[in-house]
Amino acid sequence: MTSDVPQGTAFGVTLRSLRRAARLTLEELAGLSGVSVRALGDMERGRSRGPQRRTVEALADALKLDAAQRGSLRRLADAGRERGGEKPAPYLLRTVPDFTGRKDELAALAALAADPAHTRGVVLFGPGGQGKTTLAAEATRRLAEHFPDGCVTVQLHGMSESPVPAAEALVLLLTALGHPPDRIPVDPAAREAVYRATLADRRVLVVLDDAADEARTRPLLPDAQGCFALVTGRRPLTGLEGVRRIRLGGLSTRESATLLERILGTGRTAGQGDAIGRLTGLCGYLPLALRIVGNRLSSRPTWTPDHLAAQLADEERRLSGLVAGDLAVRSAFSLSYRQLTGPRRLLLRRLALTPGRDTSPELAAVLVEGDPITVEDSLDQLVDQGLLEETALGRYALHDLVRLFAREQLTEEDPSEVTEAARLRMADWLLRSASAAGRVFEPSGAPEPWPGAIPPFHPESREDAERWLIAERAQWAGALEILSTAEAEAEAGTGTGTTTASASVPGAHGRILHTSRTLYWFSDRCGEWPEWRLLFAYGARSAAALGDRAAEAQQLNCLAWAHSVGAAQFAQAEEHARRALELATEAEDLNQQAWALTYLTGALMYLNRATEAVPAIQRALHLFESLDDAVGTTVAARQHASALREAGRAEEALALHQAQLGVEARDVPDLSEYIQAHLQREIAADLLALRRWPEAAAAYRATTAPATHKGIELFRAVALTGLATALEHMGESAEARQHYEEAQRLYESAGDTTSAAQARARAGAARLKG
Repeated sequence: MTSDVPQGTAFGVTLRSLRRAARLTLEELAGLSGVSVRALGDMERGRSRGPQRRTVEALADALKLDAAQRGSLRRLADAGRERGGEKPAPYLLRTVPDFTGRKDELAALAALAADPAHTRGVVLFGPGGQGKTTLAAEATRRLAEHFPDGCVTVQLHGMSESPVPAAEALVLLLTALGHPPDRIPVDPAAREAVYRATLADRRVLVVLDDAADEARTRPLLPDAQGCFALVTGRRPLTGLEGVRRIRLGGLSTRESATLLERILGTGRTAGQGDAIGRLTGLCGYLPLALRIVGNRLSSRPTWTPDHLAAQLADEERRLSGLVAGDLAVRSAFSLSYRQLTGPRRLLLRRLALTPGRDTSPELAAVLVEGDPITVEDSLDQLVDQGLLEETALGRYALHDLVRLFAREQLTEEDPSEVTEAARLRMADWLLRSASAAGRVFEPSGAPEPWPGAIPPFHPESREDAERWLIAERAQWAGALEILSTAEAEAEAGTGTGTTTASASVPGAHGRILHTSRTLYWFSDRCGEWPEWRLLFAYGARSAAALGDRAAEAQQLNCLAWAHSVGAAQFAQAEEHARRALELATEAEDLNQQAWALTYLTGALMYLNRATEAVPAIQRALHLFESLDDAVGTTVAARQHASALREAGRAEEALALHQAQLGVEARDVPDLSEYIQAHLQREIAADLLALRRWPEAAAAYRATTAPATHKGIELFRAVALTGLATALEHMGESAEARQHYEEAQRLYESAGDTTSAAQARARAGAARLKG
């Protein structure tokens, strides 16, 4: 049995309570309002369920109601106004026939509802548009068997300007539970006591939809064993006692596609997998957005999913496109936004300026020029309001669609010059902080970051610096484009530019170049990051803009390294190395000439041009030795031996590599682990080239990626490929296949599709042999 909430009688109970609170008799209220005594009596007894709006206004004026009370009385009258029937329709949550997903949440609700003695209820909370009410409706339908005395539901209007007070909600609940309206106490505390007594010997599911806060919700929670409350709202209502909380996020990729397929039917979605996938991504897997997209397509038979995806791809139009009738994503976000204080609205808007997805309290504080501790409290409040997600401890992210909404509000509410100043302040702070973190890995004497109004992040250790650079990597990488674009606009006369350069504060190009140089030593620890290609490309452009050929050569050498190590793009690496050699020669910079020849050698070897690589690395080795550069000599010596091997001189290569073991660890102690790991792998490759299979396999097994360098997928992939090759020649095809397959995965992860395809083919051949 499902009990309804006859809100028409609730109007009469509420009117009587307000009249008694005002200490007025029926006759006195009639005199003040102009409404007859008989009409007032009919209203209070429930015979007149919904008086006209002008009558309600007259009563509200006579009772001197405040805005919240007036709104409540209007709402009850509107809901109870009879429209030709004997009884008004109950307020029930509507289920949908195409309900999709939420298996884990439904299972958790079923488990909790089956044993209500241990919890009073569950709060389903999360951002607007996540389908909390829809899930509650589906859960109510499925849980009905656990509650033989029925379900009562009340809409609390938590996101409206006048949420339903607890006292009014109690009237609705008591009436739904069958309590005579004329016996509902006026006093809120007495009313709550009657409510709890009514539930004492029943097993009822109480659904409180769209709860505003703890104070309005707490009196409505049942405490009788056997009863259970299902509360929905955007906030977690952390002050409530004895309840569990379930946060709703987006649907999975598969669930999102399934929902669209159920709305549209297989006839509209068959063969449209790619377009459906794009649509779900553009919707951010938000159920409300997916519902809107499905409804729009179903109402336009000539539209294809691909057509709508093309429309929504434009970020400037996306929120306007996510509207279907009275459903709108923008409106869902606006409800939460309107409830924020001014400073928190500003914070939300400014977060849209960050180039990365998630941010820290320190970066957010830079955007609003606030105190990080205070700003962190505000970020937590935005999480509670469903406008931010906490992706990890101390990390906060905007949902893609919320970011678009915040960006719209930023454009509408903030002057463009103020917004641009905040953006540049953020970018400057990020690069100063990246420089401060990067210099920790440099040799002693590295320059300090340039000064700024807000102190940058200062790491306490290498571990601290590395954590920051990893966490903020998308942010500081994005800051490069912000500063570079601002400087280009200023040079073209279309923008305000960055901070004016001075003796102590460089211009944008100087800041970018400084950042790139200070991150050089750290880059070797995470060589496969795509951000290095971006950083060194911007560094090279900035050096060129400053007319510093030696610096441009150094940045191009770094770029050549990034293309080789991080992306296996050896043709591009050769191009950058050759250009670096030209510039270093013009600048008479012997050190950068030597490094250009070294990076050129590496690219040529991977391009199977070892005969060209040998003379290049011999020139590099000679230059490094003449400069007494221990690091350069060590690297070039290893490269020289490897080039000899690739040129068919494996015996010479093995002798040179073995001679370098131990010597390099002594000459370059800071890089000993890294260098020794590479030497071990090169010796294994020499043995492989000499067809000394068991020795090669043993050498490859002894090779381990250096622990101080994270994510060296290519290093491991090359070693595994060599090991698999040796094993295959030893007749161990089954183990060889496993290593080929792992190498394929690593090559793919590193973006080396050519080597991945070769590893896949060799795994297939090994499978046939096995």
